[in-house]
Amino acid sequence: MSDFFKPFNAVNKAEWEAKLIADLKGKDPSVLKTTDAIEEIEFTSYTHQEDITSSPETAGNFPFTRGMNTPSNEWKNGSRIVVTDEKTANKEALEVLNLGADMLIFEQTKANTNWTTVLNEVQLEFIETQFSISTLDAFEQLSAIQRANSFQMDVQFDFLKSDGIELEKIASNYSKQQARFCEVNGFAIQQAGATTWQEIAFCLSTGHEYIVKLMNAGFSIDQASACINFTIGIGSNYFYEIAKIRSIKRLWAKVIRAYEPQHNCSYTCNINAQIGHSNKSVFDPHTNLLRQTTEAMSAATSGVHSILVLPHDMYSTKGTSVLAQRMAINISTILQEESYLAKVVDPLGGSYSIELLTDQIAMKAWELFQKIDAKGGTINETTRKELFEAIRQKREQRIEAFVSGKTVGIGMNKFKNPEEINTSWKLPSSYLGLPTLILENELTTQTV
Repeated sequence: MSDFFKPFNAVNKAEWEAKLIADLKGKDPSVLKTTDAIEEIEFTSYTHQEDITSSPETAGNFPFTRGMNTPSNEWKNGSRIVVTDEKTANKEALEVLNLGADMLIFEQTKANTNWTTVLNEVQLEFIETQFSISTLDAFEQLSAIQRANSFQMDVQFDFLKSDGIELEKIASNYSKQQARFCEVNGFAIQQAGATTWQEIAFCLSTGHEYIVKLMNAGFSIDQASACINFTIGIGSNYFYEIAKIRSIKRLWAKVIRAYEPQHNCSYTCNINAQIGHSNKSVFDPHTNLLRQTTEAMSAATSGVHSILVLPHDMYSTKGTSVLAQRMAINISTILQEESYLAKVVDPLGGSYSIELLTDQIAMKAWELFQKIDAKGGTINETTRKELFEAIRQKREQRIEAFVSGKTVGIGMNKFKNPEEINTSWKLPSSYLGLPTLILENELTTQTV
């Protein structure tokens, strides 16, 4: 009888390490261990089953590290529309929908925007829409359009800035509609240089502030949790970004459980992943497509609600090119429809290395969240400034590592394009009082 299917003999960690050291053939075993000074995480290039202390999880069950999306891993393919002129924005929205986007993110840049013109002929009932707005009047106008057309609307507006007055004012209108109108912007501080766990802690604290204020306004925990919308930045460290998304799902569920929700869906962490510019180059633009692809892959494999790939030349003085705009949509489409990343839920779940990295990031994020919460949360100005100062220090560490060559950016500080490129960056807007982290020489000295 064939023993082809006979199980392999189990190998304990000591035997595994002995084999690895033997294969090094006299090299220092320390090469198998890495200390990430910026993330403050130590890890090895191998992980054994004995290193894992958490119990195996399945999708759809607490603590929801693997998410709630059990049938598949599908996500929405977003495209950002900057509204400077209503008719132009409307034309662009219709064009990107024809190119494959199925979620639109409108960014308001002018007062008194006529949203009816912007949304003309856009079939809102078949897509998702998000609105990054700057005034309460815009919110009320969009709310009226939503009620008239019955479509899903998410809003990016900081209701916490005025101590929640606007939030309480509009709460009664949304207690039954369950719209996601409380935006938690982790992308902003990620682009400013925050670590994975700083970003998570900020998101947990801000999201918790919303929960408290909504419940004070009469919402149940189930109603309040359905109003929270997380926007998470995705960086270039592939496995860290996967572990980060998995960590925030786990920790948000832990926050929600403290309020004893009645429904499992209340634990859901609705995550919109954004691929930004902190590691992009104007000098070698084609390497940006590779970076955008791997970053979108890390978002997709970790399980997010939507992916927004921002055009890599969005902050170029020449503006966004047709190619960059098209590829920003195509990358997500190809990963979902041709690479089949939408078919498997949390494909890296169960990997010892990913599980251990998830545990480490979650532990550091929870510890920081508790410290922030004990000092009054991110709504407290002093606490907020302390957090931003810590992020600023991390930003400076990243810049120093880039300038010194410890961090390699192909086409940026290594293997630069020998041909002169007649373009440069224009300074992007500051995020939450912190400058964005674009690692080009002309921007490394920018100040707030």
